[in-house]
Amino acid sequence: MEVAVGVVNLKIQLAGFIAPLTIGFVRDAFDGSFNGAVWLLVSFGVICFIAFMTLKSGKENFMTEHPQTIPAVK
Repeated sequence: MEVAVGVVNLKIQLAGFIAPLTIGFVRDAFDGSFNGAVWLLVSFGVICFIAFMTLKSGKENFMTEHPQTIPAVK
């Protein structure tokens, strides 16, 4: 479990280091305009949304198989 948390933390820290550099390079490539950086972020958001929508859990109904996770308050 701790290794998984460490791997996730490493990737988050790496992304926090690379993202500003990438946005800076894209801004320089577009002659100081942030339009390219905004479109880059929008395209990454669309890619993440599509990847999220294609995930499948492999379970028919998670709540019936794990009733202890059903919230008590409606």
